[in-house]
Amino acid sequence: MKSAGGNSLLTVCVWLATNLLIHLSRAGASGISLDGAARTLIYDGHGALSAGASSRLLVDYEEPWRSHILDYLFLPNFGASLHLIKVEIGGDTQSTDGTEASHIHSINPPLRSCYEGYEFWLLQEARRRNPKILTYALSWGVPGWVGNGTYYSSQDIDYHIDFMNCARDVYGVTMDYMGIWNERQWGTPSWTKQFRSAMDEAGYTGTKIVIPDGGLGKDLLAALQTDSAFLESVAAVGLHYPCNHPAPEVIDMGLKFWSSEDYSTVGNWAGAGCWGRLFNQNYLRMNMTSTISWSLIWSVYPGLPFYGNGLMYAYEPWSGYYTVNYPIWTSAQTCQFSQPGWVYLAQGDPTKQTGAMGSGYLAGGGSFITLVPPTSDPSSTLGKNTVAMAGGGDFSLIIEKLEGDCLRCKGQTTTSETVDFVLSGGLGGYPDGSVKISSLRLFCTNSTVGFQQHADVLVNTTDGSFRVDMYKDSICTVSTTVGAHHGVHPDPPASQPFPYSYSTSFDDYNNISQQALYFTDQGGSFIVSVEEDSPPQYFLLQVTTQPPGYNQWVNNPFPTTMIGNSMWVNVSSSVRVRLDKPSWPSYDNTMHVGLCNNVPASGWAFGGKYMTPSGVCVIVQMEVDSPGSGQWMVVVNKPSSGSLVQHHANISVQFGDWVEVSLATTALGFKASVNSDTVVNSSCTDCATYESGYVALTSGWHWAKFDDFNVSAERPPPPPPNSWIQQLSIGGATRRNDFTGPVGAAIQPTATVTAHSLGRYYGHGNGNGQHHLRLYQVSANKTIADVVVNGAGQVTDSLGFIYQQLSPPVVLQPGEKYYFTSEEITGSSDYFFGQGDDNPTAQTVEQLQLVDSVYYFQGAWDTIGDSGSMYGPLNILLH
Repeated sequence: MKSAGGNSLLTVCVWLATNLLIHLSRAGASGISLDGAARTLIYDGHGALSAGASSRLLVDYEEPWRSHILDYLFLPNFGASLHLIKVEIGGDTQSTDGTEASHIHSINPPLRSCYEGYEFWLLQEARRRNPKILTYALSWGVPGWVGNGTYYSSQDIDYHIDFMNCARDVYGVTMDYMGIWNERQWGTPSWTKQFRSAMDEAGYTGTKIVIPDGGLGKDLLAALQTDSAFLESVAAVGLHYPCNHPAPEVIDMGLKFWSSEDYSTVGNWAGAGCWGRLFNQNYLRMNMTSTISWSLIWSVYPGLPFYGNGLMYAYEPWSGYYTVNYPIWTSAQTCQFSQPGWVYLAQGDPTKQTGAMGSGYLAGGGSFITLVPPTSDPSSTLGKNTVAMAGGGDFSLIIEKLEGDCLRCKGQTTTSETVDFVLSGGLGGYPDGSVKISSLRLFCTNSTVGFQQHADVLVNTTDGSFRVDMYKDSICTVSTTVGAHHGVHPDPPASQPFPYSYSTSFDDYNNISQQALYFTDQGGSFIVSVEEDSPPQYFLLQVTTQPPGYNQWVNNPFPTTMIGNSMWVNVSSSVRVRLDKPSWPSYDNTMHVGLCNNVPASGWAFGGKYMTPSGVCVIVQMEVDSPGSGQWMVVVNKPSSGSLVQHHANISVQFGDWVEVSLATTALGFKASVNSDTVVNSSCTDCATYESGYVALTSGWHWAKFDDFNVSAERPPPPPPNSWIQQLSIGGATRRNDFTGPVGAAIQPTATVTAHSLGRYYGHGNGNGQHHLRLYQVSANKTIADVVVNGAGQVTDSLGFIYQQLSPPVVLQPGEKYYFTSEEITGSSDYFFGQGDDNPTAQTVEQLQLVDSVYYFQGAWDTIGDSGSMYGPLNILLH
């Protein structure tokens, strides 16, 4: 349907009467065969990966919001209901968006703790919600002390076993799978066999090894084919972002074949389409029986790499705000209707609809797979789902026509079609069972509605046939199981920026070895520690005493942790710092500790070049062999030109002295103080190039202490409102005034934007009527902005729009979809619409995408499937 109102009204009524884009009826006797006897590979469970510091801010959420987020990810029959969780084994090394803490920072001095970081906690929370969830861990890098510069060492095996001991002995989680080294050379058969033996000796006989967690080379295949003991040591071959790289040799050797890291796509509807499609098509293209998303959740400060690549978003622990994105619901379409250990039905001829045995491709694009339980035991269960078919015959059929691109794998083009299926081989009791099922549960997800249950699919009990009308860019599950559920928690608090004033003395922590609230490490590792004075003195301690060297995943900056808001300006910060003379061999004779303002987040990924972060830093430096004296310096680092020491002088300072440093930065200059004495008050000609950014604490490769941190900053002045539509041409669009109700545009931000004013087109002599303009948030099912614009006596802007300002402005979040509409009345002011070349053409800013035309009719929203079109036109002034 391509228009709102007019001659298409009857079609609208018929379409929307189905309560979504699905039409169901009985089928004839012919169709795609779903043969329960055609069982093939075991399904190993789909899941997601917490790594690269992508979950850092999640642990800082207060209750109940933190538990709500975890429920959406892990609780069976509530949200994504993931079957597997994979985590990074922290190694004090930069791994994409930060460093994750090691459980053994050093052996000289000895510093081991099972309470480091957040991955152990996350494993425990996942297992608490789903006792059957599978667990998997992998190193991106390990500390520099491991193996004395050789990753594949016996010491590295001990390091990994000790991680497993922490997980089991402290958190009650025995790892199901262990990897080797993320996206790096896979080592040797000898090392892998030694690792297997060490796990067995430590009591981990049930823990399996996945290799190589990267690309599949001929050397690995050859080693597996020629070394039977090596083959016996390995359970699965896991590739990253394989898209379409089948390796039948892997299956022939009896190994599992997985996509052990995939997705890495923004969590909007296109990303949801990517994710849901991978579940089916990784199996169909490559016989892969598990697909794992990076990342599990996007809990990262703005500005860091791969923004938004998560199944859901939770990056504001200070406010409690989070968003449940559509990838949660495309996950549910498989994970709420199956369990690891179920079995795939065989793939038929992908060029034909007939002849398929349970899985295959659809004539109009898209695919289907069928999963069945491994047993006919009538008491078998699916999590909380009691399997409906006594005596076996249960199945779940997942049908997808999802079009969204993945970051590293293109999407597909589909058309709507009617698909007929016929049950056989015992599925649903057909053809000869004593009990035959007559209806099947149906859940569907599309760009408008996530995981909605529909009327049951009716099965023709004479021949076991049924029919589903599948619409493009949607996914549906037809199943005998019961208990699937679209879980809902109360709305989280509203989004808020990081506080413009923040302070901490690091005293409010239950345990030492915790990361400090909101600080995110970008090099080294910073933990809360204590000196057992009376009363105890808590502080933040940087504990990494040497760079990771060969054991790193990518280049590493000096130890640095950051906090705040990338948009902070006019920043004043202070902290007390302290260096103690090491009682163990020092990595470097020069020790330094400091404070930085205006730090850009983008400088962190994949390491850094300079002693201090990009931005403006005040540093205290001491020499190990020259106690009693030191030096302060102000360092300005610019990504384009490197490090520049602009001011420095000697100071009298002893190891063990607390030194207060403070720094104030503006667009005009900076002021630095040491122990309350102003040492620099300087203007500069190019300060505006690093005018805004985070605040960071930094040190060398040694212990360094920080206490009594304070920061205050200002909100940047809002820029002049920027028009969403940059250029507009009405062209041959049709003038309409024959519809009553909201019409407009489906829009989707690619970055956080703020709507300042809403506007309607009044050009081309288009009347002077009054109209309600609204912004409707699709996922929340609510109107978030509502203003009235009146054309009477008003002058349009150069594009032909008249606006009404929003009070307060409304923040539009990336990954969310919004409907922006004008309330039209038959016979009132005209609005414009056309199709194809007759559309009004609008060039819009990149941060806010025009997705489709939208209208509201007969109690439901509908889009027309014409990308880049809109009714109206309508416009938004953005900040």
